[in-house]
Amino acid sequence: RVVNGLLFGNICDRSRAPEFFRHLTLVVRDGYAYACKQLQRVVNDKFTKMMDRGAVQASPQQIQLLELVRRLIGLDVGNGIDRVYLALLRQIQGGCVRETNRWLTRILLQISIENKAWLLEQRDIVHLVFYTFCRISADHGDPKLEKMRRQEATLCCEIWRERPSECRKLGRDAVRVMQDVSRIPEFEQLWRDMLDNPEAVGMRDIRDLLCVKTPSAVLASRLTPEMEQQLLFIMSHVKMGQQQRYQKWFMSRWGLSTPEGETLIADLVRYICCVYHPPNEVIRSEVVQRWAAVGWLLTTAKSEANKANTKLSLFYDWLFYERRSKDHPGDSVMVVEPAALLMVRSISKWTEITADLMEFLFAAADEWCPKYRQLCRRGVYNAASECVHLGVIPKPTSGRAGWHLVSAYGLAPDKLGAGLRARVRAQLFGLCPDDPDKPTKEEVAMFSFDRELRFPPPSPMPSPRGGA
Repeated sequence: RVVNGLLFGNICDRSRAPEFFRHLTLVVRDGYAYACKQLQRVVNDKFTKMMDRGAVQASPQQIQLLELVRRLIGLDVGNGIDRVYLALLRQIQGGCVRETNRWLTRILLQISIENKAWLLEQRDIVHLVFYTFCRISADHGDPKLEKMRRQEATLCCEIWRERPSECRKLGRDAVRVMQDVSRIPEFEQLWRDMLDNPEAVGMRDIRDLLCVKTPSAVLASRLTPEMEQQLLFIMSHVKMGQQQRYQKWFMSRWGLSTPEGETLIADLVRYICCVYHPPNEVIRSEVVQRWAAVGWLLTTAKSEANKANTKLSLFYDWLFYERRSKDHPGDSVMVVEPAALLMVRSISKWTEITADLMEFLFAAADEWCPKYRQLCRRGVYNAASECVHLGVIPKPTSGRAGWHLVSAYGLAPDKLGAGLRARVRAQLFGLCPDDPDKPTKEEVAMFSFDRELRFPPPSPMPSPRGGA
């Protein structure tokens, strides 16, 4: 109770905060473990409630909370202050340009720069710091934010070069977010080294990242706790057909209908595909399914760039999908299920959605990473065949919608079109046996890939010279 009272005084009484902090240092007997645990609860549950809705600046309580965390980090408290810092990072909202969000980003960036030696020692969270600031810097294109953007880029590059083994834990999504900021001068050299001189950044090849699936905690870190709770409510409690008003409210609450807020859509799609994997009871129920939620988010993006980023987020794991085996941990079919079901279940009523998604998927397999075109084509086939093998997509003999219908719908000139239909038959050869026309040898040769080619299993890499 004494610690709780002193924490309350630090946060709520600015004039006496130094006195309360002095008393706190005298009464703690557990290395601040309990104090940090309580602060983490405050950040997760109360941080946004410390400020009135629509406020244009941070509240005094939020300012004092950040100052308290800054002091504890300065003392190098080792019993949980890293989790408090990480919880604050998660409060930074992607796609938000409000002054309060910029303030939080700026203060946490300053704390990170001031305590860089401490940060580099936090091996459990340093990669999450890189991912957060790398992702957020893409939202800071305003010339007024140029200084902060350059500081974010500098910090991220220093983190990667000093702690490459920890940053490789980010997996393939590190490449995705890096691509969005690769033209920022500070990021540009790091990006070039990843592509042309990977040994300088602790990799044999960029495949060392692409073959590693991104941990769910990394992708979840780009949703605030409140945002995650509301999204999960829609997909676990709202029935199909009754979700429109919840979706409109969610869009309004988090600014998805604004040009800046559209960049958040890709983060939401990645969360739905890779983090939220509902149990069978939910999948068989009448609530909003993941594929329907993804379809709604796809229609929310308006600009061509954000549409492309959203589709890439949806299909990203398809390009590098590996079946599980003794030599490879493989990927879960749940990461590709939303896109597969969205394409198949849109055939009858919204064929243009299926066509658009198929075209993007095959174009991404060929052009997103031309160096590994064969691997990406094989990844797409692996994902599609795994969906059939595990019953996510019905087999052709079941009489229900499956990959064979995607190809068969090309018979009508106003449906998929001959070119796309040929690509489906050739790329998914063997999964469309009921198609009236078999693919020609030329079509198969044009879209062929080595089915024995595999991504290597993840392996440890030594840090480059000068690193840790």
